[in-house]
Amino acid sequence: MQRSIIVAAVLILALVGANHFVSNAQEDQDRLAVGNGTGTLRVGENKFKLTSVIVKLMQDRKAEVTLVSDITVFMNATWSNHAESQHEFDLQITGTESRIGLDGSGKVVLSDDGKSVARLSLKGVSRTTQRSVEANFEGK
Repeated sequence: MQRSIIVAAVLILALVGANHFVSNAQEDQDRLAVGNGTGTLRVGENKFKLTSVIVKLMQDRKAEVTLVSDITVFMNATWSNHAESQHEFDLQITGTESRIGLDGSGKVVLSDDGKSVARLSLKGVSRTTQRSVEANFEGK
């Protein structure tokens, strides 16, 4: 009986340690996720059909986001883990990080394998034109 308890405790500790190791390993490498699907990109009064999103999350907590539509928008951001899931990441876009001078925030949700974008939402304001910018995307 006592031997079974010791074996069970060792197995539980091994599983917890392995899970911690895997999650740390994911944060110690760049992640590239591509999503094809549907969505909209609004820049002021203009509305564009969003067909693809590319998100690169880098080790140093910086992110590169590319929105592909009739126009292609590239922006830099910083990312942080979303408290509820290891597949959700909060994005913070500031004028100093964004090439388009956008101040805003958003969220990206990756697929279970972490290789594709399941959902993306961004909201912000252009610092140069003061127009609102909003993107919503659902991957297939």
